[in-house]
Amino acid sequence: MEWPNFYSNSNVYGTNNQLVSGLLSEMVIDEQVRLYRKRTLYKEIDEALAMKNKERFMRLTDELRQIMAYEQS
Repeated sequence: MEWPNFYSNSNVYGTNNQLVSGLLSEMVIDEQVRLYRKRTLYKEIDEALAMKNKERFMRLTDELRQIMAYEQS
């Protein structure tokens, strides 16, 4: 198997600009997915508190902490 040459304008993935655009698009989508998940987590955490569901609260807050730690790194 031959590896694509990312520095060539004739590689399998198109020009370098296309490659960069693709990576930037993935980053934007990833960021939006994280933001959406954070919003839903806050809502679900509030619901868990209202229902006094400690196990669910702990699981959701742990996931939220992981997302926030990832964003700070």
